[in-house]
Amino acid sequence: MHNKYYSVGLKQASLSTRLVELKRSVGGDEVRNTDVSNYPKLNGPTNVGELTEFDPYDPNGFPSVPGVYVLYDICQRPLYVGQGGAIDRRLRVYHDKFWFKSPIVESAAYVRIDDRSLRESVETLLIKFLKSNAVINKRFVER
Repeated sequence: MHNKYYSVGLKQASLSTRLVELKRSVGGDEVRNTDVSNYPKLNGPTNVGELTEFDPYDPNGFPSVPGVYVLYDICQRPLYVGQGGAIDRRLRVYHDKFWFKSPIVESAAYVRIDDRSLRESVETLLIKFLKSNAVINKRFVER
């Protein structure tokens, strides 16, 4: 029986299973049962936005949404991964930091992620993935 509702249900189960695997891989709560019926319904593709670039030196252009952001150097290497409920508030804290100057930080990008636990998991996963390439990050990096 293949209809659009059956297909949507399979996609929902697949996304929920991936979320469980992501939490497990970043050392989140131990999951003993992978029965996806216990997990909250995901709206659309997990409410994750598109990758959007922005100018890290234009406070008027800072994203005021929740999400994960990456700061890049002049060669487009990721230097710092962060997350917050309002990215603009997090970025305003960095403006007085010595490392938040050109050419150390040259560009930035973010992805809107509304769900706090997913945001934290994605941030942790990205930092672990980048390892010591995330020069400014200290947490979750094995040096």
